[in-house]
Amino acid sequence: MRNTEEKRLQSVVAIVCATLFAVFSFLFVAVYQAPLLEAFYNKVARGKLNFNPYLVGVVVSLMLTGLALWLNRFTKFRREWTALAYLPSSLLLAFITDIDRSLYVDGRSYVGWWIIAIIGIIVYVTLSFFASKLLFAKIKNVAMTTNKVLWSNFILFTLLICLVGTLSNGEEHFKRETRVMSYYNKGEIDKALNVGIKSDDASRELTVMRSYILAANGVLGEHLFEYPQYYAVNGLLPDAKRTSPLVPDSVYSLLGATPEKDEKPIEFLKRIAHEKAAPDVVKDYYLTALLLEKRLREFYDEISALYGVLDRKERKLKYVDGLPKHYREALQLYADVAVDPITYRVEDCGLDDRYEAFCAEEAQHSDAFVRGNYVRRFFGDTYWWYFRYSNSVPMFQ
Repeated sequence: MRNTEEKRLQSVVAIVCATLFAVFSFLFVAVYQAPLLEAFYNKVARGKLNFNPYLVGVVVSLMLTGLALWLNRFTKFRREWTALAYLPSSLLLAFITDIDRSLYVDGRSYVGWWIIAIIGIIVYVTLSFFASKLLFAKIKNVAMTTNKVLWSNFILFTLLICLVGTLSNGEEHFKRETRVMSYYNKGEIDKALNVGIKSDDASRELTVMRSYILAANGVLGEHLFEYPQYYAVNGLLPDAKRTSPLVPDSVYSLLGATPEKDEKPIEFLKRIAHEKAAPDVVKDYYLTALLLEKRLREFYDEISALYGVLDRKERKLKYVDGLPKHYREALQLYADVAVDPITYRVEDCGLDDRYEAFCAEEAQHSDAFVRGNYVRRFFGDTYWWYFRYSNSVPMFQ
């Protein structure tokens, strides 16, 4: 009778443990680490088939759970030790989700994972040996033991989950980048641009990807400063060597040219923007580069030359209403701060009103730090805030 109760207890514990691990591994693969696995899949499969995270999650979950159950036929973890049967599967789960930038940069070493594998095997075999010695005693009170066994396994599973989370790649910046490219490849532009929009930081690679998507859709000058800009002009162009899901050739194909050796980004963009019949996307890259570097006077001169918006007779800017939002903001700011007596007037009533509100908000706060935070709350999506309060480059370069 007691043997039957013990077997029933072990069946319950085995089912609970298998269910817990299967659910955890599915959610870990299909939701939490899905962007990383999709990036790996696209790199290997080269887009031949669509990536389905839920299908991959089911397959991985079933395989790893089945592996643990098969291995436990030999190691025989029982009772409060049952969860330890999932140690090898947990290490494998961490390994297949440890995907980082080395996916695009050759030369990653797997020595660390070989060491982890060897240590894992030793620990697994050792624990199996000692656990078998501790399980010879028969259970005296099955009802009391059930709660103890289940809680012990919950604790062990918590430790395994922590182990998986520690060993797998949890770099949030890289995940955002892979998620952006996933949405963009599916044509979901708004979702791609909204990835990490509420975060206080953004990697340079993510900033370059956002700039590329905005430029490819013809709205770089309209929306660039609605996103954090911490890298000035370096947030526009990628490195020649790929470090993110965005292929550098995609950007330079859009621009129709590549930098010459040792050519600085701003010099490269200026050169191609002044070429005959340069497309608008090239001009936008160059003009936003000047804004990112806070070179307002150069921006004023260049937009006059590239877009021909000067009316020299009336001494004002023509077609201001038709220019992208951030260009109009920059011209408004220049008209206010420039000391040049021949500054042209800007006529844009809606912009005038908002700029007055911006200046009024600034005047309410004497402390610079407090002022920057309050102004950002209402005007953080404007070039005015970037020019006044961003520390990426000093003002009036």
